[in-house]
Amino acid sequence: MRIRTSSGLSMAYATQGGGRSIILLHPVGLRGAFWSPVMDELQSEFRLIAPDLRGHGASDASLEPFDLDDFADDVADLVRSVGQAPAVVVGCSMGGMVAQALAVRHPELLSGVVIANTGHRRNDQGRATMEQRARDAEKGMPGVLSTTLSRWFDADIQLTRPELVVLARDWLLANDPIVHAWSWRAIRGLDYADQLAGLKLPALAIAGLHDQSTPVASMKEMAGALPDCGYVEMDTGHLSPLEQPKAFASHLRDFVNKIDASA
Repeated sequence: MRIRTSSGLSMAYATQGGGRSIILLHPVGLRGAFWSPVMDELQSEFRLIAPDLRGHGASDASLEPFDLDDFADDVADLVRSVGQAPAVVVGCSMGGMVAQALAVRHPELLSGVVIANTGHRRNDQGRATMEQRARDAEKGMPGVLSTTLSRWFDADIQLTRPELVVLARDWLLANDPIVHAWSWRAIRGLDYADQLAGLKLPALAIAGLHDQSTPVASMKEMAGALPDCGYVEMDTGHLSPLEQPKAFASHLRDFVNKIDASA
């Protein structure tokens, strides 16, 4: 399915189930299908909507660079069109950054936000790292596979669950390298710390104990900066929903049910 966003770009999305809407936002270089195992767990209880973010999967790419706010505005158009606001937004890695942007820019569309495996600010060293990843991407997607997959999956997962690594590799290889570089530069600009301090939405931060990209300390810092934020840890690396969809779905279910109970 597709909508036309206010930017003029077409956004592809998949949906399963019925009931309260939950919007699921994927990591950089991946696509909405990243969430399929979680959607399968929750489709009998909620309406799950998983878009391909701008320039990812089957969604249109813009002809010029974009930032996290542009991603968020696209998702806001999706919620207004098919999301039956107020919805709960859930994001992993870059998707968690977009979820933050959506909560800051369009809080009226949301009843809660779940941020997994990502922080809320970037220092000078972090910005330099993101810029280097962008430059590496511009040389072609095959060149970024080894470092990216090693950050996302520890040695044990690579050995015992190679199908996850292959899936992520294939999604990454399908990306346009220039658009992928633009995505890293969007990530480079992450800085919602001050705005999140005034957020009036319930939130949940989900950390991976073995996450090499977003350490537990960064997740705890973000959770502490939000006024009403729960915090849970999972025995995973950077892609918690992909590694343990059942456990992730359970945390999400508990969060949404808590929102409904307090409404």
